[in-house]
Amino acid sequence: MNSDNSIGRRMFLTGMVAAGSIVQSASGAQAAPSTTRKIKMGLIGCGSVSQSYLPNMAECPYIDLVSVCDILPERADAAAKKWHVPNHYPNIDRMLAGADFEVLLNLTPMLEHYPINKKALLAGRKVWCEKPAAQTVAEYSELIEIAHRKNVVLWPSPTVVTSPQFKFMADTIAAGRIGKVYNAHAFYGHEGEFTWAKWFLKKGGGSLYDLGVYNVATLTGLLGPVESVVGYADTDIKERIAMGEMEKVESDDNTMLIMRHRKDNVLSHVQTGYTYFTGVDHTDGSSEDYTIDVFGHEGTMHMVGYDWEPKGIDISSKGHRKVQRYSTEPGKYKWQFGASYIAECLATDQPIIIRAEHGLHVLEVMNACLESGRTGRRVKVNSTFQWPVFA
Repeated sequence: MNSDNSIGRRMFLTGMVAAGSIVQSASGAQAAPSTTRKIKMGLIGCGSVSQSYLPNMAECPYIDLVSVCDILPERADAAAKKWHVPNHYPNIDRMLAGADFEVLLNLTPMLEHYPINKKALLAGRKVWCEKPAAQTVAEYSELIEIAHRKNVVLWPSPTVVTSPQFKFMADTIAAGRIGKVYNAHAFYGHEGEFTWAKWFLKKGGGSLYDLGVYNVATLTGLLGPVESVVGYADTDIKERIAMGEMEKVESDDNTMLIMRHRKDNVLSHVQTGYTYFTGVDHTDGSSEDYTIDVFGHEGTMHMVGYDWEPKGIDISSKGHRKVQRYSTEPGKYKWQFGASYIAECLATDQPIIIRAEHGLHVLEVMNACLESGRTGRRVKVNSTFQWPVFA
């Protein structure tokens, strides 16, 4: 390893791996000090997504889940009984007027996010929301303004920036250990089997909001805000079976997004859709395929597994062409750990690196892709966010 820019294993092990473990979302079961403050939470949306959140929340020592809510009262009742939650409600208004809580966890379908978030913020509640928190830039901007005015906070999914693998990649880029970065690629797609919901196929759903959002959050988090977008967003399979019934598809299922980032005009690309056979079960995070690739002039870096449950980071360079794997911390981060991450940070006074302004930027980028696909034009992106993520 003769080059000054080469990547040696010792350099990474001593200089990067420790840094890669700094950011850990509050996830697995753990013992908390007896004096730890518990964060009172209320959960709305007791459907399929909640079945992933609730087991983790039950193990988190920083959460006191005081109420659940669902438009189907029997579903809220069942969740309350199963998870020993003292209160359950049939709508957001009853919930906000009921047992007091500090943070609303919004797990409802995408089209319901904005009105529910708005009511909760106006009622003085902090909000953690599954992606996206709203569907237009105007709505999202309004939510941020309300949060500032009411002195509360909106935190948006996804949580990709909290994984140790994301931290490792960000530190690697910042240190110049793969040279100047010119471009990057991300992929998240599957064959589109919908056994849990139909609304993904309707207007306001689609593969970009559902899947590609993770990749957009990761690439903007790594490479910075975007200045313009070119994209295609097609509906190639016009009808699909969802929950046992044939449904007309009204949203994108085959999408390509190219982003020009503001810093150094770096280009990145997201490939997503419901048109891919991948050979793995995308729901269990078992894939060890590369899903994020960052290309530098001196080396390349690849995320192993999905960015919502990464397995490690593979790197090769001019100085060490054989691929080496780093940042393999297991079981510390998954997509459904957002509530635990927020609760632990609030209870222990740790900084929260997920920010609403980043979520707004991700939404504007995705909407610009859809607009570009409709019009055939490059679309400018106006919003920005605090970057680097780790200032």
